[in-house]
Amino acid sequence: MTEDDVLIPKVLIVNMTTDQKTYSDASGNFIIDGKMGDEIRFAKESFKLGKIIISSNDIQSIKLERIPQEIEEVKIINKNLARSREEELRNSIGLPKGPDKPREKPAEAVNDILMPLIGIPPTINFQAIYDVVSGKSRRLKRLYKYEDLQEGLAWTRNNIDPEYFAQAGIPPEKLNDFLMFSLRDEKVLMYMKAKNVGGITISLDNNIKAYLERIAEK
Repeated sequence: MTEDDVLIPKVLIVNMTTDQKTYSDASGNFIIDGKMGDEIRFAKESFKLGKIIISSNDIQSIKLERIPQEIEEVKIINKNLARSREEELRNSIGLPKGPDKPREKPAEAVNDILMPLIGIPPTINFQAIYDVVSGKSRRLKRLYKYEDLQEGLAWTRNNIDPEYFAQAGIPPEKLNDFLMFSLRDEKVLMYMKAKNVGGITISLDNNIKAYLERIAEK
């Protein structure tokens, strides 16, 4: 259940000692074999990973903590005043001016070339035409996609438990290969972008069997 006692269905539950897995039912209930000292882990989209150590035969209630949903901060400011104060502060402490655009926006054929041409008055964006024709826009998109992927993989490695996958048969030296293999699953990519630990753990778990079969064939 949640911290405020709302029942949670379809939670992935794993006995880390035996690797037995099950899911909670519509009422949040589950049964899993285990013995004293076994570690049981719980994974669910939008929740932090939970775990317990079996210490008695009594029925236990497990509470999972929700992952706070981040939204972008909205600021309403006087741009001229803010820019003036920023320049004043920068000059006073000797900092160089930061980049106005951390990433250059790749030109789009429709939005940046075609739409201006049919506007009133029509305009020609020569730089956009050059970027698209020369392939610069395509190269930028590939670069940004690669950078985002590397950032996402680094976050995943830092936030998933390698022991969980090692016990499932994926040693640490194969973890990167397993992550790349799992990216064929759209849910893995979605949860990686959303930085959702519970969701990506479940999605990766669903790819373990196929990955082990692939490396066994090799």
